[in-house]
Amino acid sequence: MNPAPKLLVCMGVSGSGKSTLAAALAGRFRLGLLEADDLHPPANRAQMAAGMPLTDALREPWMDRVCAALRLRCEQGEDCVLACSALRKAHRQQIRSQGFVTLFLHLQGDRHLIAGRLQGRRGHYFPAGLLDSQFLDLQPTAGEPDVVAVDIGPGLPTVVAASVEAVRAFLQRTANGEPV
Repeated sequence: MNPAPKLLVCMGVSGSGKSTLAAALAGRFRLGLLEADDLHPPANRAQMAAGMPLTDALREPWMDRVCAALRLRCEQGEDCVLACSALRKAHRQQIRSQGFVTLFLHLQGDRHLIAGRLQGRRGHYFPAGLLDSQFLDLQPTAGEPDVVAVDIGPGLPTVVAASVEAVRAFLQRTANGEPV
């Protein structure tokens, strides 16, 4: 029997660096990359671009798409990295239920730092004015054993290095059959 494929989830509020870290980890560990933002229905993108936060009901079809893409990769036995906000505990649980052995890297940082990043970002539909709604929607990850908090304050090289070490430890534990 083949072991379950591995899934690394770079999660956090918009502007925390999920996509950047996910791309770095995918390249470093030669894994497939899935960007959850690409799976938002056009209506969701339009709503956020207009400065209106998504409701849980509007997130459901998006999470269905994310999970469908994950299931396909899992069925193919593909280890991969997912960049996804995963703000709600229910969403994290949906991701966990797709058949992977999963590690969440929760990118955490000061609201002011993240707001500055969002204000400087170009070409993305998510406006900086929605950041407060993201922090309100973020349900704590404390007590979730497969979540590692990563402080984004020190900058990208430190974030990547800390994440690589967390991933290596995760891969070692799973190779040894230890719980995540």
